[in-house]
Amino acid sequence: MNHDYMAVVHCRDKAWGQHALTRIGSIFIATTAVGISVPGQWWIFCVAAMTIGWALEGTFYRWLSDKIDHPEKLDLEDLPRIKRLTIRAIIGLVALYATPFLALAFAPDPGPSLGLIFACGSLLVICGQHVLDRNMVYCTLPVITLAVILCAFRLADGWVGYLLGFLAFLLCVNTVVLTRASFQSSEDLIEAQGKALRLADELDDRVVQRTRELEEAVKVAEEANRAKSRFLATMSHELRTPLNAVIGYAEMVGEDVRSGDLGSTEADLEKIRNAARHLLGLINEVLDISKMEANEQVCRPAHFDVRSVAQEALDAIIPLAAASQTQCELEIDPTLELVAFNDEGKLRQCLLNLLSNAAKFTNKGTIKLTCRLGGKQQEWIAFDVADTGVGIAEEDLPRIFLPFFQSDTSLTRSVEGTGLGLAISHKLSHLMGGDLMVKSSVGIGSTFTLMIARQFVEPGEAAVTLPAVPVTN
Repeated sequence: MNHDYMAVVHCRDKAWGQHALTRIGSIFIATTAVGISVPGQWWIFCVAAMTIGWALEGTFYRWLSDKIDHPEKLDLEDLPRIKRLTIRAIIGLVALYATPFLALAFAPDPGPSLGLIFACGSLLVICGQHVLDRNMVYCTLPVITLAVILCAFRLADGWVGYLLGFLAFLLCVNTVVLTRASFQSSEDLIEAQGKALRLADELDDRVVQRTRELEEAVKVAEEANRAKSRFLATMSHELRTPLNAVIGYAEMVGEDVRSGDLGSTEADLEKIRNAARHLLGLINEVLDISKMEANEQVCRPAHFDVRSVAQEALDAIIPLAAASQTQCELEIDPTLELVAFNDEGKLRQCLLNLLSNAAKFTNKGTIKLTCRLGGKQQEWIAFDVADTGVGIAEEDLPRIFLPFFQSDTSLTRSVEGTGLGLAISHKLSHLMGGDLMVKSSVGIGSTFTLMIARQFVEPGEAAVTLPAVPVTN
């Protein structure tokens, strides 16, 4: 809040709000007392000053209120001018109201006494209200000071009159001291009000920010709860499938053993092993994500051949891709050094997750794995897994790496999975000093880019020198 604005509002509220009736009533009483007790036409002078003063004061009050009661329309650069005009208006009104008191010094008794009484009352008004500026009192005091001294001097003859005039002068000096002290108190009050308003605004901002954060946290918690619910529903389906297969084929093997017909036993046992491996893979995924959330996974770097890992991962999903008539391709940048120092097992797991997802969601298309250098200093190895599959909706992209999240949540969907593969790969990429990113369009396909550190370095350890290996295509 602007300091000049608060000072003008403070002055307006004191002069025309808190003490307006008392001040205006005092002027009316003073004029009435002069008319009743002072012989002659002195009351006409008081009535004229009072009437003109009230008219000018009312006009200025309406103008000032129109300016400051609508701060949203007020130009801050116009505030100094408004403050100056307010000071000048108050100086003019004081001179107008105090002139009759000065004139009463020359009126018959009890004119000087009335002038002195009401002039001293004006000094009290100055002490409490003329605080828009530190030096404002020097402009509003002269007419009243002259009235007080002359009226006091007229009340006695000889040295007593001079003494009363001098005491009246000391009263005006004290008025200056009190007014300046009142100005400092007013400044302190305005500063405190401004500080309180700033703190209130900051508190409001913090409340709004905290409310937004809480709303966002509630949304995240609700989404996590829904995701876990979907996960439990999905896992109940995913786990039942291999378990039912194990139980079913085990019963068939048992019947074959009891009947002595072992012709199909070997095939049934192979199916049991495959179902058990699938079940073990599901359980491993759940255990992996649990370890990562507990920060129990560590990177175990070693030297390995990038081409071999990429080729093995691609070969592993070729049968799955062939079932949907999808072609698989491997491309290695000729400038890429084939030896890396990182966690080979975690890299293989990430590539298998990404390639398996690509194969599941691509039908009669292409899956391409590209290995290249990345980063400004070529400090990363980038693995791009691009497919021509169904793609991912734009609204799902920010949540694609969340645990348990799946774009298709129906239990009858054609693609099986726990929704943990991408979350695991995302966390493993960070563990290997890199990142996992995605670009996708519905109906066009997706490209997942896995970045890992070419030369993994634990914090505080020196870099390991990679062995020189010739580049082959």
